[in-house]
Amino acid sequence: MKVFSLYVAFVTAIVFSASCSDSSPEHEFCEAVAELQQIDALSLEVLPSDDLAVRGALTQTSAQAARVAREAPLEIRGDAEVVAAFLSALTYAIDTTDFDDDLERSAAIGATQQEFEGRLSESVANLSSYVARTCSPAPN
Repeated sequence: MKVFSLYVAFVTAIVFSASCSDSSPEHEFCEAVAELQQIDALSLEVLPSDDLAVRGALTQTSAQAARVAREAPLEIRGDAEVVAAFLSALTYAIDTTDFDDDLERSAAIGATQQEFEGRLSESVANLSSYVARTCSPAPN
């Protein structure tokens, strides 16, 4: 379960590490990215041992990633959709497995990771680069 939490945090932190300027033509996209960053930050406070909270946090993160994909400009939408699809599949893997069955849950998470192998890392890199170019760095 700890691996799952760290993996989700890693993916979303890399991809969505900036907020956006109001003057950006991609304002809605950047706003969605900033909101995802906030949701992800809150999800880091969830204890991996609290299955209900993990499911809720992942559902919320997945829904916001889907919004980011919908708001994404055409040139990056495919990559945003891959990240959103991964988080959706991960949410499904968690929702359909028993918290007390570590083997079942680990297998479901592993299958999800394997399904997106190759595509996810490239999409994360592309999306991260696009966000860095398009959105201003988050204020400290």
